[in-house]
Order: sequence, then C-alpha cells, then structure tokens
Amino acid sequence: MTEGMRTIALVADLHGNLPAVQTLDRDLTRRGIREIFCLGDIVGKGPSSAETFDWAFARCRVLLQGNWDSGVGYMQFPNDRFYYRQLGPERMQKLREMPREYSLTLSGRKIRLLHGRPVMRELVPPSAAPEKLECLFDPDYQVVGYADVHRQGLRMAGTRGILFNTGAVGNGLGVPMVQYALMTGSVTDAEAPFDIAFVTLPYDREAAIRDAEAVQDGLPRWDSYCRELRTGRYSR
Repeated sequence: MTEGMRTIALVADLHGNLPAVQTLDRDLTRRGIREIFCLGDIVGKGPSSAETFDWAFARCRVLLQGNWDSGVGYMQFPNDRFYYRQLGPERMQKLREMPREYSLTLSGRKIRLLHGRPVMRELVPPSAAPEKLECLFDPDYQVVGYADVHRQGLRMAGTRGILFNTGAVGNGLGVPMVQYALMTGSVTDAEAPFDIAFVTLPYDREAAIRDAEAVQDGLPRWDSYCRELRTGRYSR
C-alpha cells in the first residue's frame, strides 16, 4: 500500500453463515487487509451465529450493532430462542453493548458508518428518494456507508455527498455471493483521492444450506433462509 494511505474492509450482515464468513476471511488474508470494520448483523438467520460472532469479535477493529444484533441481544422475539441458546449470556451481553455508529476522517472527508436499522426507522435502499437519505449526512458528513439492505450500491445523495451500501456477507441479495466493500484514502486531513470498491465472492452456498438443514427443527424460518441463499431474492 502507498505510504500514508489507509484501506479499510467494510463487512456486514454475516448472519450466522459460516461458509460465507470463511470465504471472506480467506479473501481478506489474501489481500493483506489488516483493518476490518463490521457494520452489524453478525448473528441471526443462519445456523452458526456463535461462530460468526466469534469471528467478528476476533477480526474486526470496529463492530457496530445491527437490527438483528439488537433484537437477539435484547431477546425481543421469542421465536429466536435458537439463537439465545447458541450464543449464551456472555455473547448476548456483548450484542447489547455494541455501538450503533462510528465516524472517521479519510482523505479530508468526514465519514459516517452505521448498519441502518435501528438507527434508521425503516429499511431505506440507496435507490430511495434523496429526501429519505439526505438526513443521514447531518450535521456535516460528506460520506455515509451502511448495510442492512443486503445489496451493494453507490450514489450521490442530492448535493450532500456519497452514499454507499456494503452489501451482505452471509445473505447477499440480488447477487447471492459474499459482498463487502473496500474504502481507501489518505490518513491526512487534507483533501486527497478517495476510493470505494465493491467486492463479490462466490462461496459454497450448498454447504451453507446443508448447515441450515442439519438443524432445521430449531432454526427459525430455515426454509426461507435457504431460498434466499439459492436465489438471492428476499423470501420472508
């Protein structure tokens, strides 16, 4: 990497999909990426929430709370007992303590990172009307990165700045692959080149489906989860 430059991998929506996370880990290692930020939803949906939780806490320097992390951590939905039993009280406590957003400056740009919900009141895709997105830049952010939608995207939000979505590692929609983003910029406060790159990786989806089928009697909506992995279309 060029001296004075910083590359951050932005990953999100691991969702208990261990084969997807293992593929992500190999790719990050191959690229020599040392700084990883996770934008939330490390648990839920898939059968391996304890494993994806442990990976995230071992590998990510920044960990933000997503709507699934909050819902599971605070035991908001009784049907999610499978995840409560798998994670145990110590992990559940950590889910409740995760911050909801993070900010930094790169290449002279003030950047806001969040999962989406629960900071957002509703799920808002990057293609939404500008008036639904511009508030994310308040008070003075120039770049906003988020997850939650499970689809990668980038756009200018009116005149406010760059808005992008990382996509999902373990539950990619549209493109049913591992999806994440790389953000590269200068460590100085002066304006400098700034890059956002999207990465998609094929992974062993059938192995992930077999993992879910092996515990189908306990995993909530296991059939919908498997259809989403196969088709890349939301199934709930």
